Amino acid sequence: MILAGCSGATSTSSGASAGPLEKTNIVVDAFPAIDSAGLFIAEQEGLFKQQGLNVTIDLAVTSQAAIDGQLKGTYDITSADYVTYVDNVLLDKAPLRIIDESSFLQPNVLTLLVKSDSSVTSVQQLRHRVVSVNAPDDIGTLLIDSLLTDHGVPLSSVTFNNNVAFPSVGQDLAMGKVAAAFAPEPFVSLDEMNAGTQELADLDQGGTTDFPIQGVAVTASWARANPNTLAAFQRAYAQGQQIADTDRRAVEAAVEKFLGLPPLAAALISLPSYPTGVDSVRLQRLVDAMVRFGLLGKQYTDFKVSTIIDNANS
Repeated sequence: MILAGCSGATSTSSGASAGPLEKTNIVVDAFPAIDSAGLFIAEQEGLFKQQGLNVTIDLAVTSQAAIDGQLKGTYDITSADYVTYVDNVLLDKAPLRIIDESSFLQPNVLTLLVKSDSSVTSVQQLRHRVVSVNAPDDIGTLLIDSLLTDHGVPLSSVTFNNNVAFPSVGQDLAMGKVAAAFAPEPFVSLDEMNAGTQELADLDQGGTTDFPIQGVAVTASWARANPNTLAAFQRAYAQGQQIADTDRRAVEAAVEKFLGLPPLAAALISLPSYPTGVDSVRLQRLVDAMVRFGLLGKQYTDFKVSTIIDNANS
């Protein structure tokens, strides 16, 4: 892949020539997790500037908050979890288009945590217990549903405590508010270091092995109005993803800067895979799982995720 690096006439991601950028100042709202490392690297190493872009990265409280701001025009581009994107497109008719992938699962990146002296030592013991997630019916809910099903635990026997912010997970576990908590890196490593939490289950297993987690999206109208800017962003972003997937030290430096991680925590975190472009087959697994576990109704059984992927990447 040849990735051009200038702001004038350049090649788009599909190889066609492009004209001047429609916008040079863009704002990206990203969920503050290691899944966004490719984005952080592209900014930190000046890859966006090489494309003539001045990119401001804001950190979202939740994926939904990022998308809400995007639909209001506050943000040009968002990086959020796929479940929330699909929910917004299908249930709320939001005109979103996925333009790039951010991450897919690898071991110990997304987990269920318990406190150090917890009586819960197996997934089967989550029956009639409370489990926390960051937001209702998001990627955490989907992954836990799959885990419970693989271990023969009825979904109706587990209660979800929604809207538990990841920085609060260790405290909630210690106080006994929840029996187990969904947490992504870097919070997994931080809680293990600071609160003595332990991993009950790795969510990269069974039906969700190598599962797609986070992507990048724009609105359809933004893509139409800014094709050259979008292509320039995608070129720089692809470079950032390639670095993230091959250079762990670059990831550590990026998350130290953007997520405020201490060097020791950055050195310990487990990393996902950082793909380039969009693999529609991989993303279709997510939609199919959403239907299977009731996050989407049966009327969406035949929905093809390729219909909401930007044409340049399909």
